[in-house]
Amino acid sequence: MNFKHDRLENEKNDPTEGNSLKFINVPLVLIALFLGFGVSYLALKTPNTSFTPGDSRTPEVAQNQGNANKDGNDLMVMMEKGKQVFTTTCQACHQANGAGIPGAFPPLAESEWVNGSPKRVVAIVLHGLQGEINVKGQKYQSVMPPFKDQLKPEDIAAVATYVRNSFGNKSSLVPVDLVNQIKEETKSRTTSWGGEAELNAQKWE
Repeated sequence: MNFKHDRLENEKNDPTEGNSLKFINVPLVLIALFLGFGVSYLALKTPNTSFTPGDSRTPEVAQNQGNANKDGNDLMVMMEKGKQVFTTTCQACHQANGAGIPGAFPPLAESEWVNGSPKRVVAIVLHGLQGEINVKGQKYQSVMPPFKDQLKPEDIAAVATYVRNSFGNKSSLVPVDLVNQIKEETKSRTTSWGGEAELNAQKWE
């Protein structure tokens, strides 16, 4: 009985008993705080992109494309809009597949005119074309009406981008700023381009 009593007294008087948990909890709390701070810091520093798990794009590409969307020059957005403009405005002559009509309307598919200077493409859409041109080794003497008053700069940029990236073509997109630039530079023009000779005389690059 005395032995048990002495043991209980020792346990009561041991200053480490009951306090060990307090010493163990301190580092755990500190670790939890550091982890919480780290997660919060990373969340604030991570750029806002459209990147999601399973996306084949890198975060950098997703960020760049997100920025492009803000400017209205994202390729996918412009292609979708350009297709709509092409269907309602250009398809009757150049056909849905961009092959044109032999002897009447030149093809857009794999055309040196389409894949050439984007400035020249914009100038033709703005002011139209009336005169002889050679496309893929064939001569055409057709008339293309001007669209500077029918289409907005955004529509011209979109349809130009669409034809330059469809029908086997693969060229750079046409930004809206370029359309506005060419429109300003040629604002005094009141007639359509007079064919290949006049177009080639211009400095498009």
